[in-house]
Amino acid sequence: MAEIAAVENPSHRKIKRARNPIDGVDVISSLPDAILQHIFSLIPTKYAIRTSVLSKRWRHVWSETPSLNLDCYRYDPDSVIETLARYYSSPKITTFDLSISTSKANNIDRLIDFAVSRNTEKLSLEFRHSYAMAYRFPEVFFTSSSSLKQLCVESGAFDTIPGHVTVSWTSLKTLSLRGCELSDEACDKILSGSPLLECLTLCCDKLERLDLSKCLKLKRLDVECWENLEIVAPRICFLRLTHSDETRCELVDVSSLTEANVNIYCSRRLGFLYDDFGDPETGLADNLQVMILETLDKLQNVEKLTLCGAFCLQILSLAVLCGVPFPTFKVEALTIETAIYQSIIPGVAKLLQNSPRLEKIIVATVDCNILEESRLTNYLYWKGLETRQCWKPKDLDDASLSEPELVTSVMNFLLKTSGKEWYKVGSYTFLQNKNSEISFVTHLTQDYFFR
Repeated sequence: MAEIAAVENPSHRKIKRARNPIDGVDVISSLPDAILQHIFSLIPTKYAIRTSVLSKRWRHVWSETPSLNLDCYRYDPDSVIETLARYYSSPKITTFDLSISTSKANNIDRLIDFAVSRNTEKLSLEFRHSYAMAYRFPEVFFTSSSSLKQLCVESGAFDTIPGHVTVSWTSLKTLSLRGCELSDEACDKILSGSPLLECLTLCCDKLERLDLSKCLKLKRLDVECWENLEIVAPRICFLRLTHSDETRCELVDVSSLTEANVNIYCSRRLGFLYDDFGDPETGLADNLQVMILETLDKLQNVEKLTLCGAFCLQILSLAVLCGVPFPTFKVEALTIETAIYQSIIPGVAKLLQNSPRLEKIIVATVDCNILEESRLTNYLYWKGLETRQCWKPKDLDDASLSEPELVTSVMNFLLKTSGKEWYKVGSYTFLQNKNSEISFVTHLTQDYFFR
């Protein structure tokens, strides 16, 4: 590995040093080690190591850098391990970022052991080729990592933690597991061994029930469901929930929520089920309405709500037109991230009408997957409902004064914009002050053409 070899090879290409143009003084070399090491912590460690060939002044500066960023996927991990063992001298590591192939399990064990031995506070592990060989952590990782405050793992396996192993992550406050295998039993062990946990991010396979009722300090939860999942989280204040129409996430208890972000998106599978979606015999459209409304029913008491994607709003529109009961919300600030089509308007209108405490509405226009409106009207036809002009709520004509001015302003904006094929991508904010005055703020990002 050329970058690592630079430690021992003075003939390696030298890095130019910055000099004062007036008197020729090496300005960077005159900086204190602490400042140089802070700079090194912001760049990949291989570049920090290269500076060791500049002069005697620079030879050992990198070796006490408290943050390491190691790419062992592209470079030989044996060389990395040897260099760290010979030259790295800092007794404590603040941040340790590692990217490595799972085919190097022995090297991963050694690097994790190195990080644990230096009382690492923030550990980030990205495993490549996990689809071919999942990496399973050694016991010492669970029992001897009490200094960890933040742990991020991408594509690791936590589906089996030996029964005799007790997780001891007594300082951990932030945990993120993405693309990982995580069983219910292993999850319970991790949670019971992390009493200070405040933020949890999960995007995992095999997990069926997430019980956070004993996590006394946990306030933020970010979950992407790949399979059906039950969530019991009575103490969390913030929830970000992401899943497709193919999975079902049941919010058993989220009674302390004050803010929620929900993204229920349209899967590729649904795109192929053209006829099945509208056919009452399949029950597909009916089940989607029940699923989304059950989720929203659990979010009635949140103060801030974000709904992402047009698909969710389209399904809500079907529920409105079919007369399905709709929950009432206490939300004060509502954000809708969507492409603007006529088929979202009944859903948005009902959402606004059933949110009497609204003070702020943000409509963020984005590119997202939608169901073809012909499929929605086909479903309404099977239901025996009127399909002509079905997407324009009759009680929200321009002349109507029955709705609050804030709601009317947003709906007029959507009604006018949905008829256009071209519009600006950006954020549109509607605010209502204490005097019931409406203000409109636009934050445009770029031109975009939606087909």
